[in-house]
Amino acid sequence: MSKKSKFLVIAVLTMVLLISTISGIGATETLTLKFAHVCPGGEHPCTTSAMVFADSVEQKSEGTLKVNVYPNAALGGERDIIENLQMGNIDLMWNSTGVTSNFVPSVDVFNLPFIFRDEEHFLKVAEGPIGKKLLEDFNKAGLIGLAFTAPVFRVPMNNRGPINTPDDIKGLKIRLMEVPMHIATYKALGASPVPIPFSELYSSLQMGVVDANENALGTLNTAKLYEVQKYLTLLPVFVNCEVLIMSEKSWNKLNPDQKQAILDSVPVAAETMNRDYIKTGEDGLKIMEDYGIKINTPSNLEPFVKAVEGVYANFLKEKPELESVIDEIRSVE
Repeated sequence: MSKKSKFLVIAVLTMVLLISTISGIGATETLTLKFAHVCPGGEHPCTTSAMVFADSVEQKSEGTLKVNVYPNAALGGERDIIENLQMGNIDLMWNSTGVTSNFVPSVDVFNLPFIFRDEEHFLKVAEGPIGKKLLEDFNKAGLIGLAFTAPVFRVPMNNRGPINTPDDIKGLKIRLMEVPMHIATYKALGASPVPIPFSELYSSLQMGVVDANENALGTLNTAKLYEVQKYLTLLPVFVNCEVLIMSEKSWNKLNPDQKQAILDSVPVAAETMNRDYIKTGEDGLKIMEDYGIKINTPSNLEPFVKAVEGVYANFLKEKPELESVIDEIRSVE
């Protein structure tokens, strides 16, 4: 091959390489993230907020991130999902603080009975310095805590009568989540907790296996538990908090712009969750009232708070470092 021919070949190869390099500039592969939760699909607040979050992330990342939402325990139960977050197999989730506290112990302070006075008090704590500090603790578990949400309460429903004092709870066979704090609280109030899968609760109430259950108003409504219960008491025992969590391993795969897209999308997810949970509660309360459920609100919470003092004492024996956090929460006006 002549020198001239060699020069032409090199020139052509150089041009091809240059064109390939230029065409590759700015071409970024889309990364798909899995967002899982155990709540129903459709209009449930966990799903509506996750979908809004997904749309926001895709837009703010300019298409370099895509979020697929998996509701209704499609990828496992809450414990399964959070363990998969730690391993990096699932990227994002909504999780209850009840289960989350097994992985991030300080979060258990949100599970204490009557720790929050009302929705406004919860939001001030969750969105303020206390909430931000607790979210930092997620890093110790290989997780990224993004937001505490869902300012609604789990309230009791039963077939025996209105609950106005702790004496009205004594002897009630009540179905509870298998959350130690919940079980200890209702035992302190004199009830007899019974572990029953939620899928079996309706029939168990119908057959009298249990007298009572507790949950957020929206859930009590959508599960139609008012068909097999007579009394509903607006007693703010536990907040029904949901926390938005991301896998630290997944987070570390993102570039700075993608991380910012995630962070910038958190507020719209939290706002949607809060708004929709409050609305489903209000709508559910009206439906149950129209159905004929007898609804009451205790005039004095002090006897209930006093009855669970032992729950706080046992909590602080195990986690004395959280006493100051409890004081801070109570002092928020």
